[in-house]
Formats: sequence, C-alpha cells, structure tokens
Amino acid sequence: MLKLNIARFTGLTLLLVAIVTSCSKNPKEFKITGKLDNVTGDHFFMSHEAGDSVFIDTVAINAKGEFSFRSEIDTLTEFSLYFNKNTKSTFVLADKGWKVELKGDVLYPDIIDVKGGDVNDDLTSFKDKNKALLKSRADILNTAENNLKNKDSLVVKDYVVELKNINFELSNIAAAYVKANPDKIASVMLINTFFKDETSIPRLDENLSLLKGKAVDFPLTQELKNFRDKIKLSAVNAYAPGFSLKSMQDKTVQLSDFRGKYVLLLFAATTCDVCRDEKQDAVDVYNELKKQKKNIEFVSIVKDSEQVPIAENIGDTIKWNILPVKGGWAAKPFDTYYIREIPYNILISPTGIILERDLPIRAVLNKMEELTGEKKK
Repeated sequence: MLKLNIARFTGLTLLLVAIVTSCSKNPKEFKITGKLDNVTGDHFFMSHEAGDSVFIDTVAINAKGEFSFRSEIDTLTEFSLYFNKNTKSTFVLADKGWKVELKGDVLYPDIIDVKGGDVNDDLTSFKDKNKALLKSRADILNTAENNLKNKDSLVVKDYVVELKNINFELSNIAAAYVKANPDKIASVMLINTFFKDETSIPRLDENLSLLKGKAVDFPLTQELKNFRDKIKLSAVNAYAPGFSLKSMQDKTVQLSDFRGKYVLLLFAATTCDVCRDEKQDAVDVYNELKKQKKNIEFVSIVKDSEQVPIAENIGDTIKWNILPVKGGWAAKPFDTYYIREIPYNILISPTGIILERDLPIRAVLNKMEELTGEKKK
C-alpha cells in the first residue's frame, strides 16, 4: 500500500512539473545572444518595426562583447543592431521560438556570423562564400572613415573605383543567388542590400520579378516594390511631379509656371553648411547662364527655415524663387522627389521631363551648352 501511494505521489508530481513547464514556455518567445569583438561602450541599440511603429531596445553588452536579449514576437521580423555610437550596424532576423547567435567583429558587420533560423543560416552561408569580397569592401570603408576623420579626402578618392568594382561584383553574385533561390526570404534580404538604390531601379525591378512563394509574401518585398514605384515617379525620363508652393514674397509658385523653359530645382536647407558654401557657386552659374541668355530658371526649395530663418536680405544676391517648406526631410517636395541628401539639384526639360538628378551646380553650364548646342559667348 505504501509503495502504491508513493508511486501515485511521484506520478502526480511529474504531471504537475510537466504542466508548469508547459505553461511557462512562451511560444512567441525568441532569443538573440552573441559574442562580438571591438565593441565600445556597455550597451548597443536594437530596433525593429511593427506596423507603423518603430521599437528601440537598449541591450547591455559586457567587456567581453557578450550579450543576451529575449523578447516576444508574432511573425518573422528584421532587427537592426547599432554598435559603437551607431557608427556600425548589422541585422538579424528572428521568429517565434528562434535562438539566434552572433559571432564576429563589429568592424566587419557584413561578415558577422549569424546562426539560428533558416534565413539567418542562408545569409551566413552567402557571407561565407563571399567573405573575401565583403572584407575587402569593409576595409575600404573603414579606411575612408578614418581618412575623413583626419580630413584626408585624397586617399578616399583613390578607393572609389575599387569600391565600385567590388559592389558591382557582389551585386552580380546576389542576382545569381536570387535567380537560383527565388522562394527564399534570404533572396529578399539580398535584394534589399544590393539593389535598393535609386541608380539600381532596373535591376531592382528585374530581381523582384523573379521572386516566388513565401518570398513574394514577405512584407519587405512589398516595401521594395513601393520604393521602386516611388523612385520611378521622379526618375530620369519621368514627367516631373508638379508642386504649388508659396515663395518668400508669399507668391504662389507652380512648376507648370515654367513650362517652355529648362528648370533647375535646387534642394537645400538653412541648417546645411554645404548649402551655404555652394550658394555663391549657384549665383555665379545663374548669372553666367542669364548672361548667355539661356532659357532656364532656377527654383530653390528650402527646408528647416522654421529652425533657422532665411536671411531677409537673401534677395540681394539670389534673383530666383526661393520656396520655404516645413516638415524637414518629410516635406512633400523632398518626399515626392526622393531627396535624401543636400544640396541636391534636378534639371527639368522645357516639356517637364526630368533630364538629370544630382547634377553638381558647376556642371550646369556644360550641361546647358550640351542641351542647347550653343557655345558660350
């Protein structure tokens, strides 16, 4: 009888343990751990998007570069990790039940080993096969960063061609991977890495069209399609998006007002030192074009005037329309024309077609000569 009671008690205990263990295990939980070299500071930031919101976590990391992060998630999500005062970054993917492990050097974020979950494993395999190229690219970027800190731009220029060649080779390898693996989420991530650029829209288009199965349904795929469509709206050879804005004199200025003339849109900001430095160049080019009686008008679209007001006497030197806009980078003209750096100039034809983007102000004279077939007088 005693033995039977003990057996029953033992069985009941094991059942309770099993129930407690089952209840304590969260099916939505994931974990990211790692051991990384050359991390500065005692923490880094990790962000991810969920719906229209961006969530940022501060993750502690010890002197050995070890960290551990645990949370809950509903679906496969990309996490961006920012190290060393946000100067270095990498990304990982996590899903319910995944245990993701990072190992590597934050000075070489593109070749950090990420294991755990099929997408991370696929991307790490891609990195391993192309480690030499990825390391060479990182070495160039690290050298450029150090030289810029030392205000030595000459050495940086020496690497531009080499960097361009490496990026071109990597993009070809990525395209081959997408073609061979059109249904993998890793293919979407590689498209995002190598073809999400306004100069790569044809290749972005081509690679997106190859995707199949779950890769098509992955949320980032739709984001890439939206990006492609947005860029096409203001790409070279597209019809320039119209606008209607108030000038400093409170006069309504529309792009259609200049139909029949070339238009140079100059995007700038009152908070931009480089824009201020280039102002005199723009004035000189404008005056020279008017002296040559070129059929062109300049229009400056300027953000941040609510932070730093536009000088009241600016009309003494600038004889073209200045259109202040509010909202910073999110201001409608900046968003519509996909402006991500300033100063930035866009040349539009008399019929309203975008002829060139990111045209340096000093190159406008030669460009107008080329377009009109008229030599300087």
